[in-house]
Amino acid sequence: MAHSTLESRPARGPSLVDQIGNTPLVRLRRFESRPDVAIYAKLEMRNPGGSVKDRAALAMMLEGERTGQLGPGRILLDATSGNTGIAYAMLGAARGHRIRLCVPANVTPERKRLLRIFGADLVFTDPMEGSDGAIRQVRAIFERDPHRYYYPDQYSNAANWQAHFNGTGVEILEQTQGQVTHFVAGLGTSGTFVGTGRRLKQDKPSVRLISVQPDTPLHGLEGLKHMESAIVPAIYDPALADEDVRIDTEDAHNLIRRLAHEEGLFVGPSSGAALAAAIRVSASVTSGVVVAIFPDGGDRYLSDALWDVTTEEDPSVKDAPMHLKIEPEQMTAIRRHGSRIYPDECCGALLGPKTGEVTDAYPLDNTFPDGKRRRFLVGPDEYRRAEARATETGLQLLGFYHSHPDHPAEPSQFDLDHAWPNMSYVIVSVRQGQPKEARSWRLKADRSAFEEEFVT
Repeated sequence: MAHSTLESRPARGPSLVDQIGNTPLVRLRRFESRPDVAIYAKLEMRNPGGSVKDRAALAMMLEGERTGQLGPGRILLDATSGNTGIAYAMLGAARGHRIRLCVPANVTPERKRLLRIFGADLVFTDPMEGSDGAIRQVRAIFERDPHRYYYPDQYSNAANWQAHFNGTGVEILEQTQGQVTHFVAGLGTSGTFVGTGRRLKQDKPSVRLISVQPDTPLHGLEGLKHMESAIVPAIYDPALADEDVRIDTEDAHNLIRRLAHEEGLFVGPSSGAALAAAIRVSASVTSGVVVAIFPDGGDRYLSDALWDVTTEEDPSVKDAPMHLKIEPEQMTAIRRHGSRIYPDECCGALLGPKTGEVTDAYPLDNTFPDGKRRRFLVGPDEYRRAEARATETGLQLLGFYHSHPDHPAEPSQFDLDHAWPNMSYVIVSVRQGQPKEARSWRLKADRSAFEEEFVT
């Protein structure tokens, strides 16, 4: 007996690409302060790659395929702070493209693992230069061998914002039955804000568009740009926003903890910034529907100290001093390193288990191009060397140490400008070649100053 086509062949189901977009919109009633003002969050972590960047990455990859720029043998090359790279890597694996990404070396371990899981080739860049340093590195690689790569340049590619013009904006109009009155989104590449905002303004000109930025160049809101101090994306349209809101890092962090506890939503820091702006906007109107983009989930920030116990959970934490434990032989090694390098500044990595005890003071080379007697710099290669050491030994990168020749063991302005939150910085004073006092410091979340740690 002959079988029909449907009986003999499995039906072709939806592909991975088909799952991108159409993310849910959920109401955040516990964060609403006025009865006639509703706040909604668009949950972009529900995309298959876990973030809003799936939309733009797919659009840029398809554009490369359509134009022939991403043909056989070509490698997709771009700069990313993590989420776009994960989307590229996931889609590259699904569509058979090699992916090479320039990534700041201090992106979270979760993001690095995901990128490697999908098979991406990673080039780590100076952690202190953020996404701007990754952009500069990509440009240098592409200029050396342009025929080898397809460089979509997410910061300049119109397909980035068009993905949201044709997708995200349409979805919000449909999901709110056209009742949206205010749209809130953070600025990174600016593609989400620009594309969605343009679509909303086209279909409903009365909609108010609110862009969100960190309130300072030194911030902890990964994925967002402080435009005045950054390389401004070519696709960014500063005239589009009806209002530009600046958000403090600590305020955003507090809100994502509240979202987890009060709404059961586990999201990343940029979502907290968007919610902070949405709350501010909702307090200024008497009625409306405010929609905020929540770009990704909190699972990519699990290693970040922002998820540690808070003062709300345990009031005794507020007045307890921060504590760093260093094995005696490791402190001796740090002191000897400072003495040996004097009168230059030495530097190294602090490695240890998740419990936070430093069990390996790993020496690194001071890569500052000149003036080593006055300051130190851990370059990208040295940073990678420290991470490799941590991986080999099964330890965590807990921070860095360095010496202050003939100066107190107190952070300088240069230290403040180049430090990173959630890491310890041990400074040993070396006077006339002899190591003296050693003190440890940790940068505040808002990067305004250091706080001293108690060392044992």
